[in-house]
Amino acid sequence: MTRTPLVLLPGLLCDAALWAPQVAALADIAEPRVADLTRDDDIGAMAARVLAEAPARFALAGLSMGGYVSFEVMRRAP
Repeated sequence: MTRTPLVLLPGLLCDAALWAPQVAALADIAEPRVADLTRDDDIGAMAARVLAEAPARFALAGLSMGGYVSFEVMRRAP
């Protein structure tokens, strides 16, 4: 079975630890990876970095600020 790449976007002041239970639970059906949103200071730059580092096709999930970044990612690359 092919696992779907899954990019997880944490909320403000959160890191990969936020998604640890989901990464563990979904590892058999997805290739989860948590984006580092701490390296940029605006939503557009965060979305651009996510797209630059993500594979060509992927599933996306975000929490709080990560949700706002998710919307920008989808706007730029539907």
